[in-house]
Amino acid sequence: MGLCGMLMGKVKPPLMNLQIGAFLKWLYWRYLRVGFSLLPPRAINVMTAAMARVQMAIAGNRRQLMLEELRLSSLIKDRDTGQLILESFQNQLNAWIKQCYLRRMNDKTIDEYIPAEGLSLLDSVLAIGRGAILLNPHFGPYMMAMPALGHRGYRVNQLAIQAESPRVARAGLTMLANKARYDAVEGAMPVRFINAGAETFDNFGLRNMAIRDILTTLCRNEIVLYPPTGRGGRKWHTAPFLGRVANFNLVPYKIALKEGVPLIPVFLIDSERSNSRGAARVIIEPPIEVSEGDTPEGLMMKYLAVLTAYVEKYPEHFAFFQFDMKVKSEWDDHPFFVR
Repeated sequence: MGLCGMLMGKVKPPLMNLQIGAFLKWLYWRYLRVGFSLLPPRAINVMTAAMARVQMAIAGNRRQLMLEELRLSSLIKDRDTGQLILESFQNQLNAWIKQCYLRRMNDKTIDEYIPAEGLSLLDSVLAIGRGAILLNPHFGPYMMAMPALGHRGYRVNQLAIQAESPRVARAGLTMLANKARYDAVEGAMPVRFINAGAETFDNFGLRNMAIRDILTTLCRNEIVLYPPTGRGGRKWHTAPFLGRVANFNLVPYKIALKEGVPLIPVFLIDSERSNSRGAARVIIEPPIEVSEGDTPEGLMMKYLAVLTAYVEKYPEHFAFFQFDMKVKSEWDDHPFFVR
């Protein structure tokens, strides 16, 4: 979601606002991001804190929907609701604006921008020779997992529904803005994309070509970044999550059991509580333990226990995803939360 779009209070802004938002989005990705990339992360944090206060003041329906989703998921607890919403807005702004640093990231600077924890766990898994599926949810600045690993020399493959420059169903300023962002973000990622947008299906519930590509990639002992909260696919399994019922795809868990591939949770954190330097950091968790008699559903529940712990600790990293899923549930035939 673009900066202007996030500053709008309405869920469905009028056409004029959309055009203005598209223009500013194009302006940022085409030109302004270069200047922003010269600022230290702390400076951007100060700026986005101020922007988040403005956004929060005019958020209107957006704020109410977000609060409702947080309450339904029991994520408010004893937290100050105003502060939680403010941190949620700032986290989303940071995730968007800090992508300007992609142009400055390389194998020599990556530690400065995205410190890493748990790399030894990943190295141990890859030493086995079966590759690894890293479960990277829509949590905080999740896209930064790609440069965080790719610039450290790992061979990374990102499963994505849209893995090519956006041209379909776009026109005018919107097309120009999307292309500028694609060139600046996806085009700068040190990864190979696996396109999950092909038209054929297989028994896994994902597109046939994507599954074959994933398996081939794993045979080369490479990393596949898989979005476990993604909405791609056609087969869904409901499971308890955050005190509610949500739809998930079982594909990574089926592959792990069938092929003996390790499943590793990975999270991107951008919080003053966890990093005084103000830059995001990547955390690689231990592989999910596979026991005799495990099922795909059982592996998924083990992963959801890890994800739940992170969401409960950093609810501001998940609030905008919940909001987005709430809005899309009006037309989605497989909404994230069933109830």
